[in-house]
Amino acid sequence: MLRHRRTGILILLLTILVGAIIGTVIGEALGEYVAIFNRTASLGISPTDIHIGRIFTFHFGFTLQLNLATAIGLIIALLLFRAL
Repeated sequence: MLRHRRTGILILLLTILVGAIIGTVIGEALGEYVAIFNRTASLGISPTDIHIGRIFTFHFGFTLQLNLATAIGLIIALLLFRAL
């Protein structure tokens, strides 16, 4: 039972990721022709460097950029996930 739920959650996350990627690609392709796809909202953590002595340096950062096509891609992906 737990394994089935974990698999369902992984498939849901993969579906959301694929929907966002496809929506973003379509938005980038159509952004030149449809001006509303060029507007984006950014959310994230700015990149920072963490130095541990002179041995290790870590670079952390995360940025999420959403546009209308990304949101449409997410909605379509979730609707397909529910239908299947």
